[in-house]
Amino acid sequence: MDITYSFMIPALEWIARQFHSYGWAIVILTVAVRIIVHPLVAASTRSMQRMSQMQPQIKVIQEKYKGNPELFQKKTMEFYQKNKINPMGGCLPTLVQLPILFALFATFTGPPFGDKAIPVKVKVVAKTAVVQINKAEVSGGNSPYVGKNGARCKLVVFPGDSTIAEGDTIDFGVRAVDGTMPAEFKAQWKVQGAKNVQHGASIDESGHAAFPEPGEVTVNCVVPGIAKNESFCFINSLGKVSQGMALFKPANWDNLVMIFLFGITMFFSQKLMVQPAAPNADPDQLAIQQQTQRTMPIAVTAMFFFIPLPSGVFLYMVISNIIQSLQTWWVMRTPAPALVDVLAEGPAGSQGEIIVLDKSSAKVSPVQNLSSDGPGGGGQVKKAAKKRKKPGKKQSE
Repeated sequence: MDITYSFMIPALEWIARQFHSYGWAIVILTVAVRIIVHPLVAASTRSMQRMSQMQPQIKVIQEKYKGNPELFQKKTMEFYQKNKINPMGGCLPTLVQLPILFALFATFTGPPFGDKAIPVKVKVVAKTAVVQINKAEVSGGNSPYVGKNGARCKLVVFPGDSTIAEGDTIDFGVRAVDGTMPAEFKAQWKVQGAKNVQHGASIDESGHAAFPEPGEVTVNCVVPGIAKNESFCFINSLGKVSQGMALFKPANWDNLVMIFLFGITMFFSQKLMVQPAAPNADPDQLAIQQQTQRTMPIAVTAMFFFIPLPSGVFLYMVISNIIQSLQTWWVMRTPAPALVDVLAEGPAGSQGEIIVLDKSSAKVSPVQNLSSDGPGGGGQVKKAAKKRKKPGKKQSE
């Protein structure tokens, strides 16, 4: 099922018609999708919170049983079981929401926000060469077009990839394979050769192409985006694409601002995910975590300086980061429950406890002891029992 074509684009078009703005359609659709996937985001965040909380205790178990891998494995599984921790608990919710988020991203990268080309490869051979002349029926098939009234269809180019003799001509056309092609649709035809060498090939507005010389060329049918020139707030064109040094031109400052906003919102989103360190946390792990928190937003932001994306995609990423930060804050404000310590031991019939840092609230909280494995286990706080003297008989002097 094509989520983008079947769900995202119709929802986008409906919102755009209600608010008469594709900019507001991007914002509202992004917020709506983020609300829909919130249960998955919350489950993933809680799992990450729990996994981060348990790392110091896992290290204690590892140190104690480093000479006995079998017992280490057993105690680790016991620790997971008693604390109801699933090591894969954070991965599954993330994997489930990825197709939805990818579909949303695809909605803002193609029509109606930008032109999309349907390529047809044409191999032209000399008439003296002994080859099989053939033409595929169509090219494309997953290329959507969105009309001005919200009508949508999937387009293909006919004929498709072809091998022909020099001097031959081809009349290219476009038809819909899903939906009805709107009457206002008009394809734009372009010829592109390898290393900008077109071998004399040409094509007119009607799709009539001539190939006078041998070589390989690509005929592109460009599907236009109807909203690519629409403005929104400080964004002068939702379909505008700029990268590299072009971002510093005044006409492209809107994209530059959104790239920086993306980096800032990503930094705060990551900062919310980092919890206060436990007293017995691994210093090396903390250093790596802090380094990642500082460098990751910078690296990802720098990457978008060189990736050609429409302005509408940057708007989507900024709004998505803001919503994700709010969702993360909402989940992380609730402290994770105290961990059960499988190493602590108390006397028979008693229940000991050790003290660990509750990372979510930076408060000290108990780790309950529900099992024992021998003397000297796991940093147990021993409570001294008060002894009472029993009354004895008076001794004669």
